[in-house]
Amino acid sequence: MKELFEPSCIAIIGAAREETKIGHIVLKNLIDSGFPGRLFPINPKSSEILGLKCFSSILEIPGPVDLAVICVPNDYVPDVVENCGRKGTKAVIIISAGFKEMGKEGAELERRVAEIRQRYDMRILGPNCLGVINTHAKMNATFTKNYPRSGPIAITSQSGAICSTLLDWSSEVKVGFSKFISVGNKVDIDEADLLEYLRDDPLTKVIGMYIEGEERGIDFMRQATLTSMSKPVIVLKSGRTSSGAKAASSHTGALTGSDKVYEAALSQSGTIRVKSLEEMFDLLLVFANLPPLKPGGVAIVTNAGGLGVLAADSCGDYGLNMVTFSSETIQKLKSNLPEEANLYNPVDVIGDADAARYDFAIRTVMDDPSVSMVLVLLAPTDLVDIASVANLLAGFAGKAIKPLVATFVGGVDAMKGVHILRQAGVPHYESPDRAVRALSAMMQYQKSLHSKMKTQTTTIQGDMAMVRALLNQVRAEGRLSLSESEGKAILKAYGIPVPFEGVARTEEEAVQLADKIGYPVVLKIESRDISHKTDVGGVVIGIASAEEVRKQFSLLLGRVSSMAPRARIEGASVQQMLSGREVIIGMVRDDSFGPVITFGLGGIFVEVMKDVAFHLAPITDGDIDDMIRSIKAYPILTGARGKRPADIAALKDAINRLAQIAQDFPEISELEINPVIVMDEGQGVNAVDALVTIKGGSK
Repeated sequence: MKELFEPSCIAIIGAAREETKIGHIVLKNLIDSGFPGRLFPINPKSSEILGLKCFSSILEIPGPVDLAVICVPNDYVPDVVENCGRKGTKAVIIISAGFKEMGKEGAELERRVAEIRQRYDMRILGPNCLGVINTHAKMNATFTKNYPRSGPIAITSQSGAICSTLLDWSSEVKVGFSKFISVGNKVDIDEADLLEYLRDDPLTKVIGMYIEGEERGIDFMRQATLTSMSKPVIVLKSGRTSSGAKAASSHTGALTGSDKVYEAALSQSGTIRVKSLEEMFDLLLVFANLPPLKPGGVAIVTNAGGLGVLAADSCGDYGLNMVTFSSETIQKLKSNLPEEANLYNPVDVIGDADAARYDFAIRTVMDDPSVSMVLVLLAPTDLVDIASVANLLAGFAGKAIKPLVATFVGGVDAMKGVHILRQAGVPHYESPDRAVRALSAMMQYQKSLHSKMKTQTTTIQGDMAMVRALLNQVRAEGRLSLSESEGKAILKAYGIPVPFEGVARTEEEAVQLADKIGYPVVLKIESRDISHKTDVGGVVIGIASAEEVRKQFSLLLGRVSSMAPRARIEGASVQQMLSGREVIIGMVRDDSFGPVITFGLGGIFVEVMKDVAFHLAPITDGDIDDMIRSIKAYPILTGARGKRPADIAALKDAINRLAQIAQDFPEISELEINPVIVMDEGQGVNAVDALVTIKGGSK
C-alpha cells in the first residue's frame, strides 16, 4: 500500500496530448497538485507531453517504478498489466473502464487482469475507478481537477459520482481530506484492505465509505471492527447482495434481505451507518473537527425560543441527553442575563443578544460538569450582529474546553456568519435537527467504545457424525430440503428440545401414537416437499380423542393432496400439544457474511409483524441477550399483565445451539424453527417445527 499512496515515481500509461483525454488530465493533475516525485508519461506516439519525456513502454523507463496509472482502452489493459509485472511495479491503478460492468467480455478481461496480478504479486486498484488522491503526498492521481485541501478525513467510494460529490462538498464547507480512494470494480484492493491501511494512518482521523456490495464480507467485518475501535468509520451503503435476490424457502430467508444483513454487519463491527449523503456530510464534519466527547450531555444556547424547542425535540428523537444545570450554573446565568432570559436548558439569551452575552452564556454552561458539548443557535434579527457572533464562535475552534457546534438559521443574512464559521472549522448545520443528529452520533460512538467487551461464546458440542450422515443421505437422494422429522433429528443431535412425537402412516398408527403421547395432540403433514404446512392446511391442533384423530388424519391427507398434488406425503406427524409464548429462531446463510441468526415473535404471521432481530455468527451470550431484548414483544417474555416470566435462559440456550449448528455445517443454507414454544420460567422450550435446506453439490 505504501507504493499506492506514497510513490516516489509514477508512470502514466496512456498519457495523451489531447486535453480532453483522461490520460492527459491525470498527468496534468499530478503536476498541478505538486507531486514531488518523478513522472513518466507512456505513449508510443509522442516524444513529450506537458514538458515531460515520453516513453513507449513502462519497460523502457530506467530504474524502478512504484506506481502505474493505466488509462488505455480496456482491450490493451491485460498486456499493460503484464508489462507492469515484468517491470516489478508493486502498485497499479486501472482507471480504464469496460470490464465486468459491461458484461461477459469485460468480465473475461477482468479475470485475466486478476490472474496476472496474482502471478506478479502486485496490488491493483480498480478497474473502472476515478483514482487516488493523497493530499499529504501532494498526489492527485485522478481525472478530477477538484483537488481538496489537506485534512483528517479519508474517503473510499465504489462510485466515481459519489467521489465527485464529496469533493465538491468539501470545497464548500472547507473541510480537508487525507486520502481519497475510488475502488471501482475491486479486482484486488477492496474496503477491507483499505480499512487495514487507514487504521494505522496517523493523518486520518475519520473514515467515510460509500459501499454498494462486499464480496469479502467476513474480512470486511473483521477490519471494520478493529478500525472502529481506534477511529470512527461512517458507512453509506446502497445496493443488494446476491443472496438478497434469491428466493427463500423459509420465513427467515424472506425476512433476512440483504439490507438487513448489512445492517447487522455494520452495527456489529462498530461502524456508523448513515442513510444519505447529507447525513454522511454532517457526521464527517463533527468527527473531523471535534475532539472525542466525554460522558454527559448537551447544553443549548439560543437567541430564539422556538429554535431551542426544536432542538430539544430533536434531542428526544435522537436520544441525546439534555443536561440539567447545577444550581451554581443557574445562579451565575441569572446574575448576568436579562430578566426575560430562560436560564434552564435551552438557555434563551433573547433576540437582542450581542456577542458578549452569547460569550457569557456559552462559557458559563461549558463550566457545568454535566455538560459535554454545546449547541449554539442563532436566528437573524434586526438587533443581532451575525458576523460578531460568528467571530466569537470562531474563537472557540480548537481552544474550547468542550466541543461546540452551531446552527445559524436563515438565508442570505445567516450566510454572513456561516462563511466565518466554516473558515474557522466550527461545524455548522442548517437546522437544529441536523446538528443534534451529528452530536448524537458522536456520543453513541463514544458509548460503543466503552461497550466493546462482550461475554464469551458458550461452546456447544453436538453429534456431528450423526448430522453429517443424515445430510449425506439427503444429498445422495438428490434432495435439498429435509422433512420435518429429519430437521428435528438435527436439533435433537445438538440438544434442542422437541415435543414428544412420531410419524404415522395410517389412522391406527396415529391413534397408537396419540394414546402414548397423551391428549390433546397436534397432527401435521409429513412431507419433504412442503415447507409451510399451514399454507396447504397441513396442521390440525387441539385433537382431544382417538375418534377425532382418525377423522382428522384422513381429512388432513386428503386436503393436502388436493392443495399440493405433486408433494410426496409420508404420512402425518403426531405431536404433543404445547402452550406458551411462540417465537422464531433461524439462520440463513449470506454469500458474503456467512450465517445470519434471526430471533423474533413467531407463528404464521411472522412476516407480517416483522418483529425480528438479526446477528451474524459467531454469536456471544451478550449478543443473544441484546437480540432478545431488542424486539418489541420482549415484555411478553418477561411476564406482561401478570403473566409468569418465560424461560428466557432456555431460549438463549436454544439460540446458541442453533448458531453452533450453522457454524458446524456450512452446507446448511437455511434452518428455521417456527414456532419455538417458550414455556414458563424453569420449564424450558420446545422446537415445534423444523425447516432445513442445504446447498447442492458436495461440501
